[in-house]
Amino acid sequence: MKVRRLKFLFMILLVLFVLVFPVGAEVEFSPDLFAELADSINEIPYVETPAYKRIELDNGMVVYLAVDDELPLVEVVGYIKGGSSQESLELAGISSIMTRLMNTGTKNYNEAELSRYKELNGVNFNIYSSYDRYNFSANSLSMDQEALIALIAEILRNPEFEATYHSRILQEYYQVLLQQYYYDFSLLEMFFNTILYGEHPYAYSDNIGLVISALERMTPAQLGTYYQQTIDPANLVMAISGDFDLQEMEAIITQEFGDWESKGVELKEEKVVIDEANFNRIVLINKEDATHAKMKIGYNFYASGFEDEVPFLMANQIFGGGDFSSRLMDNLRSERGYVYGIYSGVTYNQQGGLYYISTDVAPDKACEILAAVRAEMLAIKEGEEKISAEELFKNVNLYNAFFPKSYTNQISVLAKLMFDQEIMDKDKDSINNFIKAYNDLTPAQVQEVFVKHTFPERFFTLIVGKKADILPAFQEQGLAVEVIELF
Repeated sequence: MKVRRLKFLFMILLVLFVLVFPVGAEVEFSPDLFAELADSINEIPYVETPAYKRIELDNGMVVYLAVDDELPLVEVVGYIKGGSSQESLELAGISSIMTRLMNTGTKNYNEAELSRYKELNGVNFNIYSSYDRYNFSANSLSMDQEALIALIAEILRNPEFEATYHSRILQEYYQVLLQQYYYDFSLLEMFFNTILYGEHPYAYSDNIGLVISALERMTPAQLGTYYQQTIDPANLVMAISGDFDLQEMEAIITQEFGDWESKGVELKEEKVVIDEANFNRIVLINKEDATHAKMKIGYNFYASGFEDEVPFLMANQIFGGGDFSSRLMDNLRSERGYVYGIYSGVTYNQQGGLYYISTDVAPDKACEILAAVRAEMLAIKEGEEKISAEELFKNVNLYNAFFPKSYTNQISVLAKLMFDQEIMDKDKDSINNFIKAYNDLTPAQVQEVFVKHTFPERFFTLIVGKKADILPAFQEQGLAVEVIELF
């Protein structure tokens, strides 16, 4: 009881400390703030790399350890290669169901016992699936470090899919999926991703109807088989930062994970195939109760490791990714008043990515928005309005102000270094190399890369809204629009 009382008192003090002395003050982002930051010349940042030890177990599992005794905490970030890229058409969405069940109970702890274990030991843990990997995070007080590592090992190594909560988890997920049909944003994401990813597994987990139909096939046996086929210590990397003794932590890790044998899992690597039938295609999802038109415009893009990623990042910041400072925002928000916000971005995945522009507009302006986005891109590509030194300076300067805020604690730095080295095959100082790379760019380099890698002739446009309000403007321009009726 005394130990629990001490923990409780410590947590109260910690919360009060955070409330009174916040790590990062609340900031209201606005055009004025961005202008102020852009006008100030910010120093080129440097992110300190913590001293760390890399250990690799006989089963291929890799762990990065870094001591940080500022607070009596231990934090963990980890990745397991795999994710929804390993799914089949028949079992779409199984990665998410598997991780939900893993979060709920194990072979040695039922649902109530696992919850109680976390509560008694002050341990937090979460695992979820993404396209190319499973992501997990955990934390505890330093005094509970053994319980923390033991819990991570228990959840990752001993999932229980035969449990009584299996049916409940599936039913809960079914209800969540049904609700997605009523949200404009969910529909926008689902149809945009599934159409551009086509027959690739990336499209499966985003396809709500496909996942719903697959739920009944996700039996405990199927989940167990999928776990064995996709979860392997040889594909696992983990970063641990906090107040601990290095040798002691290494011993705990070896004890909990050392006897976990690798099955030699071979992950599927299937590249996304670009379907040229999507070039200049316009699809409208008719949602009768929609008051606005949600739009996403884009095309298939490069996979992770894209060699021009840094100059393209800055080029895209100038075009549409730089919030209030971008050309799209200046044209369509500030000058025309068509949108409150418009944003262009890139999703890099290991088997193929996407480039996109997203916005929310009045239905009768959707056709004009598409034309304006195309014209803005062509103005740069064709040299009518080349990227200027002033635009590049402003965006580099803003990046110098905001980028280091992503690395305000040691675990964020350690996890990034681990991810870059072990998964992306980058060098040891990848964070600062990235900072140097974008600061060394010239307007000519950024212009050249934007010209080379933007393709307005490939635009695929997805709109969610009321067809009666959206179609007339497209019909006046003679543009073909495919309409998908939801119900």
